[in-house]
Amino acid sequence: MSIMSHLTITQCGKAKKRQQQAYMGVGKKVFRMLYNYKAEIELRSPGSIVEIDTTTHEGEVHFSKLFIAFKPCIDGFVNGCRPYISIDSTHLNGKWNGQLAVVTALDGHNWMFPVAYGFIESENGDNWAWFMNQVKKAIGDPPVLAVCTDACKGLENAVKKVFPQAEQRECFRHMWHNFQKYFHGDVFGRLWPAARAYRPEEYQHHMAKVFDASEKVYPYLRDYHNLLWMRCMFNPAIKCDYINNNLAECFNAWGRDIKDLPIVQLADKIREMIMELFRKRRMIGERFTGIILPFVIHQLNAKTRGLGHLKAKASADWSGEVKNANKEDERHVVKTLTHECKCLQWQHTGKPCDHALAFINVLQARNFVNMEDYVHEYYSVSRFRAAYEGVIEPLTDKNQWPHMDTGFVLRPPIPIGKKKGAGRTRK
Repeated sequence: MSIMSHLTITQCGKAKKRQQQAYMGVGKKVFRMLYNYKAEIELRSPGSIVEIDTTTHEGEVHFSKLFIAFKPCIDGFVNGCRPYISIDSTHLNGKWNGQLAVVTALDGHNWMFPVAYGFIESENGDNWAWFMNQVKKAIGDPPVLAVCTDACKGLENAVKKVFPQAEQRECFRHMWHNFQKYFHGDVFGRLWPAARAYRPEEYQHHMAKVFDASEKVYPYLRDYHNLLWMRCMFNPAIKCDYINNNLAECFNAWGRDIKDLPIVQLADKIREMIMELFRKRRMIGERFTGIILPFVIHQLNAKTRGLGHLKAKASADWSGEVKNANKEDERHVVKTLTHECKCLQWQHTGKPCDHALAFINVLQARNFVNMEDYVHEYYSVSRFRAAYEGVIEPLTDKNQWPHMDTGFVLRPPIPIGKKKGAGRTRK
Protein backbone atom coordinates (compact mmCIF):
# COMPACT_ATOMS: atom_id res chain seq x y z
CA MET A 1 0.00 0.00 0.00
CA SER A 2 1.40 3.41 -0.95
CA ILE A 3 2.17 6.16 1.55
CA MET A 4 -0.28 8.48 -0.18
CA SER A 5 -3.20 6.21 0.77
CA HIS A 6 -2.56 6.98 4.46
CA LEU A 7 -2.46 10.79 4.04
CA THR A 8 -5.51 12.92 4.78
CA ILE A 9 -6.51 16.09 2.92
CA THR A 10 -5.46 18.17 5.95
CA GLN A 11 -2.00 16.60 6.02
CA CYS A 12 -1.56 17.25 2.31
CA GLY A 13 -2.64 20.87 2.81
CA LYS A 14 -0.09 21.39 5.59
CA ALA A 15 2.66 19.76 3.55
CA LYS A 16 1.83 22.03 0.59
CA LYS A 17 1.90 25.10 2.85
CA ARG A 18 5.34 24.18 4.22
CA GLN A 19 6.67 23.61 0.72
CA GLN A 20 5.32 26.97 -0.47
CA GLN A 21 6.86 28.75 2.51
CA ALA A 22 10.22 27.14 1.82
CA TYR A 23 10.07 28.23 -1.83
CA MET A 24 8.59 31.71 -1.45
CA GLY A 25 9.87 32.90 1.89
CA VAL A 26 8.17 32.61 5.25
CA GLY A 27 5.65 35.19 6.40
CA LYS A 28 7.32 38.32 7.69
CA LYS A 29 10.48 37.92 5.61
CA VAL A 30 8.50 38.50 2.40
CA PHE A 31 7.95 42.21 3.02
CA ARG A 32 11.63 42.83 3.74
CA MET A 33 12.38 42.06 0.08
CA LEU A 34 10.17 44.83 -1.26
CA TYR A 35 12.89 47.49 -1.23
CA ASN A 36 15.29 45.06 -2.92
CA TYR A 37 12.65 44.41 -5.58
CA LYS A 38 12.12 48.16 -6.05
CA ALA A 39 15.89 48.65 -6.52
CA GLU A 40 16.05 45.81 -9.07
CA ILE A 41 13.25 47.30 -11.18
CA GLU A 42 14.78 50.78 -11.09
CA LEU A 43 18.16 49.30 -12.05
CA ARG A 44 16.88 47.23 -14.98
CA SER A 45 14.15 49.61 -16.19
CA PRO A 46 15.13 53.25 -15.57
CA GLY A 47 12.20 55.63 -15.57
CA SER A 48 9.83 53.12 -13.99
CA ILE A 49 7.95 54.28 -10.92
CA VAL A 50 7.96 52.02 -7.86
CA GLU A 51 6.69 53.56 -4.64
CA ILE A 52 6.34 51.91 -1.21
CA ASP A 53 4.30 53.47 1.57
CA THR A 54 4.63 52.45 5.22
CA THR A 55 3.02 53.14 8.59
CA THR A 56 4.62 53.17 12.01
CA HIS A 57 2.96 51.41 14.92
CA GLU A 58 4.50 51.05 18.40
CA GLY A 59 7.94 51.86 17.03
CA GLU A 60 7.78 49.29 14.21
CA VAL A 61 7.49 50.04 10.48
CA HIS A 62 4.71 48.17 8.69
CA PHE A 63 3.96 47.80 4.99
CA SER A 64 0.96 49.82 3.80
CA LYS A 65 0.87 50.35 0.01
CA LEU A 66 2.81 49.59 -3.18
CA PHE A 67 2.61 51.16 -6.66
CA ILE A 68 4.36 49.95 -9.83
CA ALA A 69 4.33 51.53 -13.29
CA PHE A 70 6.94 50.30 -15.77
CA LYS A 71 8.47 52.83 -18.17
CA PRO A 72 7.31 50.91 -21.29
CA CYS A 73 3.75 50.86 -19.92
CA ILE A 74 3.83 54.60 -19.25
CA ASP A 75 5.24 55.41 -22.70
CA GLY A 76 2.89 52.95 -24.37
CA PHE A 77 -0.15 54.60 -22.82
CA VAL A 78 0.95 58.11 -23.73
CA ASN A 79 2.04 57.29 -27.30
CA GLY A 80 -0.28 54.49 -28.35
CA CYS A 81 -3.53 54.45 -26.38
CA ARG A 82 -6.65 56.58 -26.18
CA PRO A 83 -6.82 59.07 -23.26
CA TYR A 84 -9.01 56.72 -21.23
CA ILE A 85 -8.13 54.76 -18.11
CA SER A 86 -10.13 52.29 -16.08
CA ILE A 87 -9.41 51.85 -12.37
CA ASP A 88 -10.57 49.10 -10.03
CA SER A 89 -9.36 46.79 -7.29
CA THR A 90 -9.90 43.17 -6.33
CA HIS A 91 -9.46 41.30 -3.06
CA LEU A 92 -6.32 39.27 -2.49
CA ASN A 93 -6.96 35.81 -1.09
CA GLY A 94 -3.57 34.98 0.36
CA LYS A 95 -2.28 35.35 3.92
CA TRP A 96 -2.73 39.15 3.94
CA ASN A 97 -6.15 40.43 2.94
CA GLY A 98 -5.37 43.56 0.97
CA GLN A 99 -6.47 44.81 -2.44
CA LEU A 100 -4.83 44.55 -5.84
CA ALA A 101 -5.44 47.93 -7.53
CA VAL A 102 -5.03 48.23 -11.31
CA VAL A 103 -5.00 50.94 -13.97
CA THR A 104 -5.80 49.78 -17.49
CA ALA A 105 -6.27 51.50 -20.86
CA LEU A 106 -7.36 50.66 -24.43
CA ASP A 107 -5.13 50.08 -27.43
CA GLY A 108 -6.29 50.43 -31.03
CA HIS A 109 -7.45 46.82 -31.11
CA ASN A 110 -9.70 47.46 -28.09
CA TRP A 111 -7.44 45.15 -26.11
CA MET A 112 -6.75 45.74 -22.43
CA PHE A 113 -3.50 47.65 -21.93
CA PRO A 114 -1.90 47.47 -18.44
CA VAL A 115 -0.69 50.89 -17.28
CA ALA A 116 0.04 50.40 -13.58
CA TYR A 117 -0.83 48.22 -10.60
CA GLY A 118 -0.26 48.11 -6.89
CA PHE A 119 -1.46 46.97 -3.50
CA ILE A 120 -3.47 48.89 -0.93
CA GLU A 121 -4.77 47.81 2.47
CA SER A 122 -8.41 48.68 1.81
CA GLU A 123 -10.65 50.76 -0.44
CA ASN A 124 -10.79 53.94 1.63
CA GLY A 125 -10.28 57.56 0.66
CA ASP A 126 -6.72 57.90 1.97
CA ASN A 127 -5.45 54.78 0.21
CA TRP A 128 -7.06 55.76 -3.09
CA ALA A 129 -5.75 59.32 -2.80
CA TRP A 130 -2.20 57.99 -2.39
CA PHE A 131 -2.65 55.58 -5.30
CA MET A 132 -4.08 58.24 -7.63
CA ASN A 133 -1.20 60.59 -6.82
CA GLN A 134 1.18 57.89 -7.99
CA VAL A 135 -0.87 57.50 -11.18
CA LYS A 136 -0.51 61.22 -11.81
CA LYS A 137 3.23 60.95 -11.21
CA ALA A 138 3.34 58.25 -13.90
CA ILE A 139 1.11 59.63 -16.69
CA GLY A 140 1.21 63.32 -15.82
CA ASP A 141 -1.87 65.49 -16.27
CA PRO A 142 -3.09 64.96 -19.87
CA PRO A 143 -5.19 67.83 -21.29
CA VAL A 144 -7.85 65.29 -22.32
CA LEU A 145 -8.51 62.32 -20.07
CA ALA A 146 -11.44 60.13 -19.06
CA VAL A 147 -11.33 58.04 -15.88
CA CYS A 148 -13.85 55.23 -15.40
CA THR A 149 -14.48 53.75 -11.95
CA ASP A 150 -17.01 51.54 -10.18
CA ALA A 151 -19.39 52.75 -7.48
CA CYS A 152 -16.63 53.47 -4.94
CA LYS A 153 -16.93 56.89 -3.31
CA GLY A 154 -13.37 56.86 -1.95
CA LEU A 155 -11.96 56.33 -5.43
CA GLU A 156 -14.35 58.82 -7.03
CA ASN A 157 -13.31 61.54 -4.58
CA ALA A 158 -9.62 60.75 -5.10
CA VAL A 159 -9.95 61.03 -8.88
CA LYS A 160 -11.79 64.33 -8.54
CA LYS A 161 -9.06 65.71 -6.29
CA VAL A 162 -6.02 64.48 -8.24
CA PHE A 163 -7.42 64.88 -11.78
CA PRO A 164 -9.92 67.74 -11.41
CA GLN A 165 -10.03 68.42 -15.17
CA ALA A 166 -10.59 64.78 -16.16
CA GLU A 167 -13.94 63.44 -17.31
CA GLN A 168 -15.21 61.08 -14.59
CA ARG A 169 -17.24 58.12 -15.77
CA GLU A 170 -19.07 55.54 -13.71
CA CYS A 171 -19.64 51.93 -14.67
CA PHE A 172 -23.29 51.68 -15.69
CA ARG A 173 -23.53 48.01 -14.74
CA HIS A 174 -22.58 48.80 -11.14
CA MET A 175 -24.93 51.77 -11.11
CA TRP A 176 -27.76 49.60 -12.44
CA HIS A 177 -27.08 46.96 -9.78
CA ASN A 178 -27.48 49.59 -7.05
CA PHE A 179 -30.47 51.19 -8.78
CA GLN A 180 -32.42 47.92 -8.80
CA LYS A 181 -32.30 47.73 -5.02
CA TYR A 182 -34.68 50.70 -4.79
CA PHE A 183 -36.67 50.75 -8.04
CA HIS A 184 -38.57 47.88 -9.64
CA GLY A 185 -40.56 47.65 -12.86
CA ASP A 186 -40.11 47.25 -16.61
CA VAL A 187 -40.15 50.99 -17.24
CA PHE A 188 -36.85 51.40 -15.40
CA GLY A 189 -35.24 49.14 -17.99
CA ARG A 190 -35.23 52.24 -20.21
CA LEU A 191 -32.06 53.25 -18.39
CA TRP A 192 -30.16 50.85 -20.67
CA PRO A 193 -31.12 52.49 -24.00
CA ALA A 194 -30.72 55.86 -22.30
CA ALA A 195 -27.14 54.98 -21.33
CA ARG A 196 -26.34 53.70 -24.84
CA ALA A 197 -27.84 56.67 -26.69
CA TYR A 198 -25.41 58.97 -28.49
CA ARG A 199 -27.90 61.79 -29.07
CA PRO A 200 -29.12 63.84 -26.08
CA GLU A 201 -32.66 63.86 -27.52
CA GLU A 202 -32.85 60.06 -27.42
CA TYR A 203 -31.43 60.00 -23.90
CA GLN A 204 -33.98 62.55 -22.70
CA HIS A 205 -36.81 60.61 -24.33
CA HIS A 206 -36.06 57.48 -22.31
CA MET A 207 -35.25 59.30 -19.08
CA ALA A 208 -38.55 61.23 -19.23
CA LYS A 209 -40.39 57.88 -19.02
CA VAL A 210 -38.22 56.82 -16.08
CA PHE A 211 -38.72 60.09 -14.18
CA ASP A 212 -42.49 59.92 -14.77
CA ALA A 213 -42.59 56.44 -13.24
CA SER A 214 -41.19 57.63 -9.89
CA GLU A 215 -40.43 61.07 -8.54
CA LYS A 216 -37.68 59.54 -6.39
CA VAL A 217 -35.47 58.56 -9.35
CA TYR A 218 -34.07 62.01 -10.11
CA PRO A 219 -33.00 62.78 -6.50
CA TYR A 220 -31.46 59.31 -6.22
CA LEU A 221 -29.36 59.69 -9.38
CA ARG A 222 -28.42 63.25 -8.46
CA ASP A 223 -27.24 62.37 -4.96
CA TYR A 224 -25.66 58.93 -5.45
CA HIS A 225 -24.76 58.54 -9.13
CA ASN A 226 -23.88 61.97 -10.45
CA LEU A 227 -20.92 60.88 -12.58
CA LEU A 228 -21.19 60.22 -16.31
CA TRP A 229 -22.74 56.89 -17.23
CA MET A 230 -24.52 58.02 -20.41
CA ARG A 231 -22.79 58.13 -23.79
CA CYS A 232 -24.40 61.36 -24.91
CA MET A 233 -22.46 63.23 -22.20
CA PHE A 234 -19.05 61.70 -22.99
CA ASN A 235 -16.32 63.85 -24.51
CA PRO A 236 -16.10 62.81 -28.20
CA ALA A 237 -12.35 63.53 -28.19
CA ILE A 238 -11.79 60.43 -26.00
CA LYS A 239 -12.95 58.11 -28.81
CA CYS A 240 -14.20 55.55 -26.30
CA ASP A 241 -17.91 54.93 -25.80
CA TYR A 242 -17.70 52.23 -23.12
CA ILE A 243 -20.45 52.52 -20.51
CA ASN A 244 -19.17 49.60 -18.42
CA ASN A 245 -15.87 49.16 -16.58
CA ASN A 246 -15.05 45.89 -18.33
CA LEU A 247 -11.37 46.70 -18.81
CA ALA A 248 -10.59 46.42 -15.11
CA GLU A 249 -12.62 43.21 -14.93
CA CYS A 250 -10.41 41.79 -17.69
CA PHE A 251 -7.30 42.44 -15.63
CA ASN A 252 -8.90 40.94 -12.53
CA ALA A 253 -9.77 37.78 -14.45
CA TRP A 254 -6.25 37.72 -15.90
CA GLY A 255 -4.74 37.43 -12.43
CA ARG A 256 -7.44 35.38 -10.74
CA ASP A 257 -5.29 32.29 -10.18
CA ILE A 258 -2.28 34.05 -8.65
CA LYS A 259 -3.90 36.28 -6.03
CA ASP A 260 -2.86 33.97 -3.20
CA LEU A 261 0.88 34.50 -3.77
CA PRO A 262 2.99 36.48 -1.27
CA ILE A 263 3.18 40.13 -2.22
CA VAL A 264 6.66 40.18 -3.78
CA GLN A 265 6.03 37.04 -5.80
CA LEU A 266 2.62 38.36 -6.86
CA ALA A 267 4.06 41.70 -7.99
CA ASP A 268 6.80 39.92 -9.95
CA LYS A 269 4.39 37.42 -11.49
CA ILE A 270 2.24 40.27 -12.82
CA ARG A 271 5.39 41.89 -14.23
CA GLU A 272 6.25 38.63 -15.95
CA MET A 273 2.76 38.38 -17.45
CA ILE A 274 2.97 41.97 -18.75
CA MET A 275 6.42 41.24 -20.18
CA GLU A 276 5.07 38.28 -22.17
CA LEU A 277 1.98 40.24 -23.23
CA PHE A 278 4.09 43.08 -24.65
CA ARG A 279 6.30 40.66 -26.58
CA LYS A 280 3.35 38.82 -28.15
CA ARG A 281 1.57 42.00 -29.20
CA ARG A 282 4.80 43.55 -30.47
CA MET A 283 5.20 40.52 -32.74
CA ILE A 284 1.58 40.91 -33.89
CA GLY A 285 2.17 44.59 -34.68
CA GLU A 286 5.21 43.77 -36.80
CA ARG A 287 3.04 41.71 -39.16
CA PHE A 288 0.50 44.48 -39.78
CA THR A 289 0.54 46.41 -43.04
CA GLY A 290 -1.27 49.55 -44.13
CA ILE A 291 -2.20 52.64 -42.14
CA ILE A 292 -5.18 51.43 -40.07
CA LEU A 293 -5.29 48.15 -38.17
CA PRO A 294 -6.51 45.36 -40.51
CA PHE A 295 -9.07 44.17 -37.94
CA VAL A 296 -10.78 47.58 -37.93
CA ILE A 297 -10.93 47.77 -41.74
CA HIS A 298 -12.25 44.20 -41.97
CA GLN A 299 -14.91 45.03 -39.36
CA LEU A 300 -16.07 48.12 -41.27
CA ASN A 301 -16.11 46.37 -44.65
CA ALA A 302 -18.22 43.58 -43.15
CA LYS A 303 -20.74 46.12 -41.84
CA THR A 304 -21.20 47.69 -45.28
CA ARG A 305 -22.78 44.47 -46.55
CA GLY A 306 -25.85 44.78 -44.33
CA LEU A 307 -26.96 48.33 -44.97
CA GLY A 308 -29.75 47.79 -47.52
CA HIS A 309 -32.22 49.67 -45.31
CA LEU A 310 -30.12 52.85 -45.52
CA LYS A 311 -30.50 55.05 -48.62
CA ALA A 312 -27.79 57.66 -49.12
CA LYS A 313 -27.90 60.70 -51.39
CA ALA A 314 -24.90 62.95 -51.92
CA SER A 315 -25.02 66.73 -52.07
CA ALA A 316 -21.26 66.81 -52.63
CA ASP A 317 -18.33 64.40 -52.52
CA TRP A 318 -17.96 65.19 -48.82
CA SER A 319 -21.57 65.72 -47.74
CA GLY A 320 -24.84 63.84 -47.96
CA GLU A 321 -27.98 62.61 -46.23
CA VAL A 322 -28.93 59.08 -45.27
CA LYS A 323 -32.50 57.80 -44.73
CA ASN A 324 -33.36 54.78 -42.60
CA ALA A 325 -36.27 52.88 -44.16
CA ASN A 326 -36.74 50.84 -40.98
CA LYS A 327 -37.34 53.94 -38.84
CA GLU A 328 -39.93 55.92 -40.79
CA ASP A 329 -37.32 57.48 -43.06
CA GLU A 330 -35.30 58.88 -40.15
CA ARG A 331 -32.63 61.02 -41.76
CA HIS A 332 -29.06 61.87 -40.77
CA VAL A 333 -26.50 64.22 -42.30
CA VAL A 334 -22.99 62.89 -42.96
CA LYS A 335 -19.87 65.07 -43.40
CA THR A 336 -16.82 63.02 -44.44
CA LEU A 337 -14.31 65.88 -44.34
CA THR A 338 -14.87 66.43 -40.62
CA HIS A 339 -15.77 62.79 -39.82
CA GLU A 340 -19.21 63.71 -38.54
CA CYS A 341 -22.67 62.18 -38.54
CA LYS A 342 -25.70 63.68 -36.83
CA CYS A 343 -26.22 60.39 -34.98
CA LEU A 344 -22.93 61.30 -33.20
CA GLN A 345 -21.61 57.73 -33.13
CA TRP A 346 -18.77 58.50 -35.57
CA GLN A 347 -17.59 61.37 -33.36
CA HIS A 348 -17.62 59.25 -30.21
CA THR A 349 -15.93 56.12 -31.55
CA GLY A 350 -13.61 57.42 -34.27
CA LYS A 351 -14.96 54.79 -36.69
CA PRO A 352 -17.66 55.44 -39.35
CA CYS A 353 -21.18 54.64 -38.19
CA ASP A 354 -23.72 52.80 -40.37
CA HIS A 355 -24.95 56.07 -41.91
CA ALA A 356 -21.42 57.12 -42.80
CA LEU A 357 -20.68 53.70 -44.27
CA ALA A 358 -23.81 53.89 -46.44
CA PHE A 359 -22.68 57.28 -47.75
CA ILE A 360 -19.11 56.03 -48.31
CA ASN A 361 -20.60 53.20 -50.40
CA VAL A 362 -22.13 55.81 -52.70
CA LEU A 363 -18.77 57.55 -53.02
CA GLN A 364 -17.03 54.25 -53.76
CA ALA A 365 -19.43 53.60 -56.65
CA ARG A 366 -18.32 56.87 -58.28
CA ASN A 367 -14.69 57.22 -57.26
CA PHE A 368 -11.99 55.24 -55.53
CA VAL A 369 -12.42 55.70 -51.79
CA ASN A 370 -10.02 54.34 -49.20
CA MET A 371 -11.77 53.28 -45.99
CA GLU A 372 -8.60 54.08 -44.04
CA ASP A 373 -9.18 57.79 -44.66
CA TYR A 374 -12.27 57.77 -42.46
CA VAL A 375 -10.87 56.07 -39.34
CA HIS A 376 -9.26 57.96 -36.45
CA GLU A 377 -5.53 57.80 -35.84
CA TYR A 378 -6.07 55.97 -32.54
CA TYR A 379 -6.73 52.83 -34.62
CA SER A 380 -3.58 53.18 -36.71
CA VAL A 381 -0.85 50.57 -37.03
CA SER A 382 1.75 53.12 -35.94
CA ARG A 383 -0.15 53.81 -32.70
CA PHE A 384 -0.49 50.10 -31.97
CA ARG A 385 3.22 49.56 -32.49
CA ALA A 386 4.04 52.57 -30.32
CA ALA A 387 1.94 51.11 -27.49
CA TYR A 388 4.09 47.97 -27.31
CA GLU A 389 7.38 49.34 -28.57
CA GLY A 390 9.01 49.33 -25.14
CA VAL A 391 10.47 46.15 -23.64
CA ILE A 392 9.59 45.07 -20.11
CA GLU A 393 13.04 44.11 -18.91
CA PRO A 394 13.67 40.63 -17.45
CA LEU A 395 14.78 40.51 -13.81
CA THR A 396 17.15 38.26 -11.90
CA ASP A 397 16.01 36.07 -9.01
CA LYS A 398 15.62 37.50 -5.50
CA ASN A 399 19.07 36.29 -4.42
CA GLN A 400 20.68 38.61 -6.99
CA TRP A 401 18.62 41.73 -6.28
CA PRO A 402 20.47 44.74 -4.82
CA HIS A 403 20.45 44.64 -1.04
CA MET A 404 18.96 47.86 0.31
CA ASP A 405 19.75 48.85 3.89
CA THR A 406 16.69 50.88 4.92
CA GLY A 407 17.67 51.15 8.58
CA PHE A 408 14.51 49.38 9.65
CA VAL A 409 12.76 46.04 9.23
CA LEU A 410 9.61 46.25 7.10
CA ARG A 411 6.91 44.21 8.80
CA PRO A 412 3.55 42.91 7.53
CA PRO A 413 0.53 45.23 7.36
CA ILE A 414 -1.66 46.01 10.35
CA PRO A 415 -3.58 43.81 10.96
CA ILE A 416 -1.36 40.97 9.75
CA GLY A 417 -4.17 39.03 8.11
CA LYS A 418 -7.65 37.65 8.20
CA LYS A 419 -8.76 34.96 10.59
CA LYS A 420 -8.97 31.50 9.09
CA GLY A 421 -12.56 30.39 8.63
CA ALA A 422 -14.00 27.20 9.97
CA GLY A 423 -13.67 23.98 8.01
CA ARG A 424 -11.32 22.85 5.30
CA THR A 425 -9.85 25.47 2.97
CA ARG A 426 -11.42 25.64 -0.50
CA LYS A 427 -8.09 25.47 -2.31
